[in-house]
Amino acid sequence: MKSILFISMALFLSISLSSCATWKGIKKDSSSAWKSTKDKSSEIYDSVKDSVSSEEETK
Repeated sequence: MKSILFISMALFLSISLSSCATWKGIKKDSSSAWKSTKDKSSEIYDSVKDSVSSEEETK
C-alpha cells in the first residue's frame, strides 16, 4: 500500500514540475506573441486603409 502511494505521489510531483514555466520562457513567449500581434495589426490597418482609399476613388 505504501509503495502505491509513493509511486502515485512521485508521478504527481513529476507531472506538476514538468509543466512549470520559467520566467525566461514566459518573457520569450510573450515577446513573440506581441510581435505577431503588431505584425498582423499592421497588415489589417494597411488593408483597411487601401480598401477605404479605393472606395473613395470610385465615388
